[in-house]
Amino acid sequence: MDRPDASPPPHPAPGQDLPLLQPRFDCRSGGLVAAQLYACRGATSQSVTLGDLAGLESAALRAACTRVGAWNRTGQRLTLALNARLELLCTADFPGRLGALLLDTRLEPCCLELNIVMGRGEISDTELAALQHLRQSGIRFVTSAASPISAHQAWIRRMPLDGLEVPARLVQDVTAAPEGVAIIRALITRAHNMKLTVNAKGVRTPHVQSVMKACGCDSLQGSQPGEACSLEDFAARLAEARPAGRGLEQAVTAGRTLLLVDDEQNILASLRRLLRRDGYTILSAASGQEGLEVLAANLVDVIVSDQRMPGMTGVEFLRKAKDMHPESVRLVLSGYTDLQSVTDAINEGAIYKFLTKPWDDAMLRANIEEAFRRKALSDENLRLSAELQRANLELAHINERLRDTVIERERRLSLDERALSLAQDALAALPMAVLGVAPDGMIALSNLAAEQLMAGQSPLLGQYAHDILPAALLTLIAQGGAGSEGSTDVELGTRRFHVDVRPLPGATAPRSCLLSFSGCQAHHE
Repeated sequence: MDRPDASPPPHPAPGQDLPLLQPRFDCRSGGLVAAQLYACRGATSQSVTLGDLAGLESAALRAACTRVGAWNRTGQRLTLALNARLELLCTADFPGRLGALLLDTRLEPCCLELNIVMGRGEISDTELAALQHLRQSGIRFVTSAASPISAHQAWIRRMPLDGLEVPARLVQDVTAAPEGVAIIRALITRAHNMKLTVNAKGVRTPHVQSVMKACGCDSLQGSQPGEACSLEDFAARLAEARPAGRGLEQAVTAGRTLLLVDDEQNILASLRRLLRRDGYTILSAASGQEGLEVLAANLVDVIVSDQRMPGMTGVEFLRKAKDMHPESVRLVLSGYTDLQSVTDAINEGAIYKFLTKPWDDAMLRANIEEAFRRKALSDENLRLSAELQRANLELAHINERLRDTVIERERRLSLDERALSLAQDALAALPMAVLGVAPDGMIALSNLAAEQLMAGQSPLLGQYAHDILPAALLTLIAQGGAGSEGSTDVELGTRRFHVDVRPLPGATAPRSCLLSFSGCQAHHE
């Protein structure tokens, strides 16, 4: 097995770009799974984007491919990621030049990921065929959710994609823009429904890292999990027992999760003591801003919030919580009532119920339990709706395949009918007399020449061979039914014929056989 440094990469010449690799970590295991290629010249660095064929010959790309290929041969399983413009991917020379690079650097095609960069929202059939050809060789393709093509789901379904990149900047400030979390969740849900993996790009803070993981991303990449570094520093990271993403494996809260929001700590403590016996996973926050932060990083079923809190009222908090988690059930528990704002919030659907302080323990527990039942019913409805949608899609696919099958069978039937009609016309026009004899001896086929030859016995169809044919032919017919060919000369009236008897194909015996009469001539006594 090769050592990681067994194939040292070429060093860039003075003035050339220095290769850097930014790590990508798996959200479930925390393991280092991929590296995004950056190029550094002087004090600036940026991700590598291939725009022309000359980029395939760059020392930075060759060095990165060589080193990643060497690491993978030691038992690692890393993917090298870089950007490439669609126009370059579809040039005639690109597959050959890329294949030569991978062969020289010993990097497997399945360990190369190309992020398709394009400035328009459509792709031609020719470009699609070029991408499919490349993907058949094992290369992975991804695109960015910020790309114009991502707005056209039908085009994405046509494109041979393996993954989608989503921008982490949408959840940088969930307090000011909580709708960003909803957008990210929708993008991830759509991508997963299309069997695509999702990578979060631009993760810069621990909070954003937690939010993107909670939203369902498969991998994370950015300055928080790991800055871009040199090949040597990246090798050192690989050698660590646990990579820099060691915190990513922490589980997100799930199940019957309850969020309590109140600025009074004694109220939060009382509610936790009261509700702990009901088996909920209880989260708490001391303000609306803190509650939004908790919501961004956790999946919450039911929210109970105070109304009068500094900085953000309970109604304002729950409105933003609805944008972030529209499926959650939201309740207000407060001794202060701003009737107009509460009424508006209820009418908007931001609040499910308004409960007052001081509370009755049994009544409060019953209302919260009812809220969880409502959430469970909503989740079940969503699940059934998704299953129905999948079933409808599958049924549509089945109907489409069935329609194609019916069309193909009708086409074949039409061809068979035309062939049969032509064969019948050709048989009738043959100057040679032809008879077909079924296994039971009945005449099942005859042409016009045969009817004219045996005019005294016409019509021939339906009669039996032993009633109209000479004994010499009956012997050959018996042999033909047993699978043997034969021929003889017979006299019919004043004419002599040479008769060939051939068995027709068949798996069972006796078989049908075909008689052909040829070489007729006048017979003189």
